[in-house]
Amino acid sequence: MFIDSSVSMEEVPVHHELDRHNDVVVLHCGPGSEYVLTVGRQDLADLIALGTQAIRDLPTPA
Repeated sequence: MFIDSSVSMEEVPVHHELDRHNDVVVLHCGPGSEYVLTVGRQDLADLIALGTQAIRDLPTPA
């Protein structure tokens, strides 16, 4: 599956829900939850690690 999307997090309501029974988290972005991402524990950890590395690789703002 391939999905290309862009989300600006500035001044956008965000929240999460936990589904402990299925060990997943649901991330909601936007006033009407326009963007929703459901991920398992390990996928979330991998996403955070990837994002952390991307932040390290970005140039420092001037």
